[in-house]
Amino acid sequence: MSYKVKIQNKKEILVDTGNTILEAALEQGIDFPHGCKTGNCGACKSEKISGDIEMSPYSEFALEAEEEEKGMILACRSVPWSDCEIKIVDDQQNDELNDIKIKDMECVVKKLTKVTDDIYILILKISSEEKFKFKAGQYAELYFNQCKEKHFSMANPPSTDDLEFHIKTLDGGEVSNYVQNTLQIGDIVKVKGPFGNAYLRDSHKGPIIAVAGGTGLAPILSIIQSSQDIKMKQPIKVYYGAQSEKDLYFLKQFEELIKNNKNLSFVPVVMEASENKTLRNGLVTDIVINDIKDFDGYKAYLAGPPKMVEAAEKILTSHGIRKIDMHSDAFYTPYDEIKEMT
Repeated sequence: MSYKVKIQNKKEILVDTGNTILEAALEQGIDFPHGCKTGNCGACKSEKISGDIEMSPYSEFALEAEEEEKGMILACRSVPWSDCEIKIVDDQQNDELNDIKIKDMECVVKKLTKVTDDIYILILKISSEEKFKFKAGQYAELYFNQCKEKHFSMANPPSTDDLEFHIKTLDGGEVSNYVQNTLQIGDIVKVKGPFGNAYLRDSHKGPIIAVAGGTGLAPILSIIQSSQDIKMKQPIKVYYGAQSEKDLYFLKQFEELIKNNKNLSFVPVVMEASENKTLRNGLVTDIVINDIKDFDGYKAYLAGPPKMVEAAEKILTSHGIRKIDMHSDAFYTPYDEIKEMT
């Protein structure tokens, strides 16, 4: 059995019993905004106009209780049990993303560099003459040969021609194994995007704080470089957390960025004790709260492991940053299993 779901400003789709609205929309060629597909990122947030819709468990950071009470849903967790009508939420009231179109592109591996025990820097050259337009902080889906797609943030600013991605390898990971053992210079990698709402708000004039963990440094790096390209003048504080000193990377690149921007500060933080006395020790979120007493006027950009991002969101909101001023894309993948919230 199937149900009809009308998507305002798009078209009507058919959703088979038990399938989600997002699944059906993507299968039927609808350009539906999405990210994690597991109820964690909020990119597919929509408004229910009519009909009976059941939602599977999702993260409170993707959809707040007040939003659900007002009829908001996450399309990736929404299963219709009648004919329905929904409207995709447009959070970009100022049309910032109107000139950004999702594209499928073929790119060529230009450079692949191992920078830590488990992090590679991948540089891709776009094979067509057409430029890949995106906002600093956004991400793309990468397709390596027959591997399932994975999400990686662009680390380069939109002003550059090549695309840079930071890839953390995991034991047993399909893409990890391919990158480590098979990927070669000159190989073709398909790129689809851009996606994501955690992009630089360049009209913001107040101070900025960025908190990154692991390869979450990539979108923050893009944001910082872009802010310098367009000569943003406000203070920008970057806090970068890792388990140990050997897990840190790109420190010299940030040193160079700081030389060219007196308003930029960069604080690396490690969990494990280090002989390097210039490194701060502890939880990156604790260091942030210790350093900044007044968050009035701040925009926050958060990127990295989901637990770190969620902890940072809770802590920063409890210290005065409005949720509307926090922008985050936790590094979930479409194949992560969501845990029911308790």
